[in-house]
Amino acid sequence: MRPAGLVCSALAALLLSGCGPLKRKAAEYYLGRARRTAEVSNPSGQQLRKAFEDVSRALDYEPGSALAVDLLVRLSDSSSRAGFPGVQALEPAALKKALRGAPLNWHARAALIDFFASRGDTGGLEAMASQAEAHASSSSPDVRYCALLAALDARASALPWVENEGFLSLNVSPDTLFEKASAYQSLFDGIVKLRAEAEKMAASDPARKKSAPDELVSAAEVAVSDALKDPAEAVAVSSFNARAAADASFRKAVAMTVQGNAALVKRDYSRARAFYQGALNYSPDLVDARRQLAETDFQEGAALAAAGQDKKAASRLLYKAYAGSAAVIREAGETGNLIPFTSRSKFMGQAYALKAADLAALRAEEGRRLRDIGRLRAEFKESLEEAVKLDPEGSLARDLLERYTKDGF
Repeated sequence: MRPAGLVCSALAALLLSGCGPLKRKAAEYYLGRARRTAEVSNPSGQQLRKAFEDVSRALDYEPGSALAVDLLVRLSDSSSRAGFPGVQALEPAALKKALRGAPLNWHARAALIDFFASRGDTGGLEAMASQAEAHASSSSPDVRYCALLAALDARASALPWVENEGFLSLNVSPDTLFEKASAYQSLFDGIVKLRAEAEKMAASDPARKKSAPDELVSAAEVAVSDALKDPAEAVAVSSFNARAAADASFRKAVAMTVQGNAALVKRDYSRARAFYQGALNYSPDLVDARRQLAETDFQEGAALAAAGQDKKAASRLLYKAYAGSAAVIREAGETGNLIPFTSRSKFMGQAYALKAADLAALRAEEGRRLRDIGRLRAEFKESLEEAVKLDPEGSLARDLLERYTKDGF
């Protein structure tokens, strides 16, 4: 090895073996280089990659550095704006390195939780929660408090993603639906428990909250507020899980409803109808299946009408959907929907939108043959108003409102 190489190796060994001031100087040197890149308005991908490498080197010397974490976040934001997702992916590797060297670097832990949360990485969030909870047994009250906040942040950040996965499963897999419903309840109950423990610790010592990093406190508060904003959904999921565990017929009916949804997505109307009717045979009060049965009749009737095929069958199906949607509104108005991950207001809004859409289709198909048009016009208007009020984001209701405003009924 050349003499210069020997000197560099010796210096590196010295820095990594101890000597705090020298380590800080080395960390400051690398952070300074990375900071210059972070301040460039349009850095290149190569510059950003080099800056990430510099911050990573700084963390070799000072893994507990909050400045390094802040700089990582800035560089990641710059990479995202510049369209370099591959470079942005270097952020979690550097944050994990910081935590390996300094497990109590709460700045790094909060940043990594935020990284996973922004991408819906529920596995990463679960790992972060488990790691944080391991530190909650520390003899230091301040460490226990920060660990509780980190676990709370991770679990609360995961809950909306689990809820979304549960919603998506409604058209795909009964097994996934039951799995996500169970995971949601477990997460929700855990969040409530963690929040109570953290609040108890903060109340026992008013100064404790100030000892935790502001970003960790703020992140936990925001995540919890978002996760627990709809206690009615948690009650609905809990009731669903209890009934699914105790009532085999109900569980079978729910599974058949989801199978029907999967068939309906493929426009296999006969198969979807068979599944929904089977679900109602197992559990007559499953209004969710009844609503989907009316949806099936409407979609098939509207498709026939649009294609100009079998007008008689089209009208029959549309009238059937009209009666079905009206029945759903009556039943759900008293009991609500029974399958979770669709709020009661959204479910009712969708039912009213379905009724309004069906009436519009009947008006177009039947024309002057449509009887009692004055009453039906009033029902259409009332149903549309309710749909928009209960589910303002519903695309069907918005489309109908735009068309009704322009063309009338």
